Amino acid sequence: MTKPNYKQMSLQELRKYVLSHREDQEAWDEYANRPRPNSVLVNAEISLSEQKQIFDNFIQQKRSS
Repeated sequence: MTKPNYKQMSLQELRKYVLSHREDQEAWDEYANRPRPNSVLVNAEISLSEQKQIFDNFIQQKRSS
């Protein structure tokens, strides 16, 4: 059996694939490394209170748009 081309799969297709092929480590690695369109990246080296403020600001911006 030939392996699918994970790079050509959409994020939704890849998610469905990894859920049905949990032993396929290469597929999991590709899925885990894909950027998420709605994610918010925060520097882990800043304090939790600063992280919370960043998230609160992000949520407020989304609500007002």
